[in-house]
Amino acid sequence: MYLLILMFAHLLADYPLQGEFLANMKGKNLIVLISHAGIWTGCIAIAGYLIGFDISYLDIALLFVVHAVADYLKATNKLWYKNLDSLKGGLLIDQLIHLGQLFLFIGMNV
Repeated sequence: MYLLILMFAHLLADYPLQGEFLANMKGKNLIVLISHAGIWTGCIAIAGYLIGFDISYLDIALLFVVHAVADYLKATNKLWYKNLDSLKGGLLIDQLIHLGQLFLFIGMNV
């Protein structure tokens, strides 16, 4: 059940709460990238707290940094995203990274 709750929080934060402006600008403006990663991290941390996780500063830092780096790389077509379609392979890799974050977050808190 933990994974389903966190997946819902992830989908909420990574799609409707991101919006078109943040999605289009996060690869061009550091403040926008930080804002999106902060919104996503906050949603995941709050969901974790509400299901009983003891959230630490390490949890927050890992969620935020990994999300920000993954989204920056995807938005700027760097490293493994370089030759991938951003709506196919690129999106799949991005979402697998975020899913991995959720598994790690659960593993650190259960």
